[in-house]
Amino acid sequence: MLTSDKMKLSSRLSSEDRREAIVEAVKGVFAEKGFDGTTTRELANAAGVSEALLYKHFPSKESLYAAMLDACAKGPTFVEFNRILALEPSSATLVIMVHFTISHYVQGGFGDVNKAALNSLLARSLLGDGAFVRLTHKKFASAWIKKFAACLNEAIKAGDLRKVPVRGDLRVWFVHHVAFSLMLHRHPKIPAVDYKVSADTLVEQATWFALLGVGLKEEAIKRYYNPNALSLLAG
Repeated sequence: MLTSDKMKLSSRLSSEDRREAIVEAVKGVFAEKGFDGTTTRELANAAGVSEALLYKHFPSKESLYAAMLDACAKGPTFVEFNRILALEPSSATLVIMVHFTISHYVQGGFGDVNKAALNSLLARSLLGDGAFVRLTHKKFASAWIKKFAACLNEAIKAGDLRKVPVRGDLRVWFVHHVAFSLMLHRHPKIPAVDYKVSADTLVEQATWFALLGVGLKEEAIKRYYNPNALSLLAG
């Protein structure tokens, strides 16, 4: 049941403003309960609107999920994501991509509400039906994989890459999975694993591990990887 104050507030909003307000209001509900565990009534209550009004703007929970992902994509993390995609393929860009992936997850959501909500939604999704994760990959993965592959090719041309018996498209996923797993283990208030290093050192160590696994030669990593400089780029 909407209070009169909420109804008055809702009536003052433009259609676009109301959509944005709804998306912002339901992030926490989805992050806490996941897609399957959340009812439209709970979403409507969180947004301070009726279910009918919710459906007017979002015909399905999936469409609201998608809108929420788009909202998360307006944060600084995805601004940097797009900036990296605009870089020329090279060994140096490969290093930036790996560092960015590791840092995004290891550093968690500190200072970025959108990132924190997105990470929680991704983790919750994997424990459920995976719909939100698939939606995220559909929106962002293809361009990232294409850039990663182009960087591997340039690294080969430059003599910076060792031959490794792992498919190029799988290398980018394995980097992501290492980073995501680190985020999961650091997510609880008391981390599941005490790595006995600072977050910055953990990012550096994991980035080295991932770059070596990708096949980049040690001398190339030393040449292109400056953690202190790249930390300024990570969202």
